[in-house]
Amino acid sequence: MTEQYDLRLRPHKVASVCLPFDLGPYITVHQTPLAEEGAAIACKVLTARREYGHLELTTGRQARLVPGDLIVGALGSRAALRGFCGRVPAQVKAGDVLHLLNMGGVIGVSDGDHAGLGAPIELQVLGTPYRQGKPLRLKDFAIDPALPVPDKMPPVLVIAGTCMHAGKTTAAAVITRWLRSRGLIVHAGKVTGVAAVKDLQVFVDNGANKTLSFLDCGLPSTSYHTDIPDLAQTMLAHLAQEAPDVIVLEMGDGLMGDYGVDDVFADPRFSKHITGAVVAANDTIGAVAAARQLQAWGIPVRVVTGPATDNVTGTRRLNQQGLPAANIFLEADKVCQLAAAGLAPEEEG
Repeated sequence: MTEQYDLRLRPHKVASVCLPFDLGPYITVHQTPLAEEGAAIACKVLTARREYGHLELTTGRQARLVPGDLIVGALGSRAALRGFCGRVPAQVKAGDVLHLLNMGGVIGVSDGDHAGLGAPIELQVLGTPYRQGKPLRLKDFAIDPALPVPDKMPPVLVIAGTCMHAGKTTAAAVITRWLRSRGLIVHAGKVTGVAAVKDLQVFVDNGANKTLSFLDCGLPSTSYHTDIPDLAQTMLAHLAQEAPDVIVLEMGDGLMGDYGVDDVFADPRFSKHITGAVVAANDTIGAVAAARQLQAWGIPVRVVTGPATDNVTGTRRLNQQGLPAANIFLEADKVCQLAAAGLAPEEEG
C-alpha cells in the first residue's frame, strides 16, 4: 500500500463557498480526502464549459475555469430545477473524478446531464485541505446554533418564489434599498439554496447593515436536509441581534423543491414571526398556487412580482384573484409600498 503524503499547494482559484475558511495563498492538502458534506476539497480542473464555466471567488468575482486550474471548493449537494444536480459522494479518494455543481464551488457527484446545459465541469480530486492538523469543515466555522430567538422580534419580510430565476433577489434588494432610504436599519439573510456570495453582496450594496446565509450556519447547501427549520431559527436569532428595524429574508429555490423551503414555512416557530411575504413568480398560475399555499401556512401575501407581472395581462389576472401585483422594474415604488406597508414612515405631501 502506497503511503499518501501531504501536498503543499498554491491554488489558482478559491471558491466563494470557502469564504469562512479565510484561506491564505498556500494550503496543506491531505491526500486521503474526507467524504463529508461541508469538507473543503482541492481539485484539478479537467474540462471546460462556455456556459456555467466560471467559479465565483471569495471576493464575489467570477473567474473562468480552464483545464489544469487547481481550485478549492467544498463537498455538497445541489437539487436545482434549472441547473446541475448532485450529491456528496459516499466515499472519495485522490484521483477520483467529481463535478462542479454550482458557480459557488459546491462539488459532488453529478446526478446526470442537464437537458439544456449538458454535463458539468469534471474535477480530479487532490485531497482535503488541513490546518493545524485538522480538516477544514464548514460546520467548524458556523455561528452559534444555541442563540435563542428573542421574544420581541422586529418585523420580518420574506421573499419567496415559484422557482429559481423568478426575481427573488432583485425584489429583496429593491425593497431593502427602499426601506433604508426611509431611515430604517435592515438586516437581510438567505435561508435556503446553494452557496454563493453574490446575493448577500447585493443585499449589502442596497443598504443591509448585516447579512447571513445558510453558509454561515455551516452548510454548503440546504438540499436534502430535514433540519432546515432549525437553521432558520438560528438565522432569525442572529439577524435579530442589535435590534434592526426590519429583517428581510430570501428563500432560495421555489416553494416546491428539495431545499427545505416548504418545511421552513410550515414550521409555526417560523411563520409566527413573519409580517408578510412577497411572491416572485414566473407565471400567473404559479403565483396563485404559491400565494394560496403561503396563506394556508398563515402567512399573508403582500404583493406578487416577477415575470408574471411583466405586463398588464398578468397583473390584471392576479388582481382578479385577489392578489396585489406590480412589477419590480416598472412599478418599484408600488411593490415596496405594498410589501412594507406600516413598516416605514409615511412620506409627507
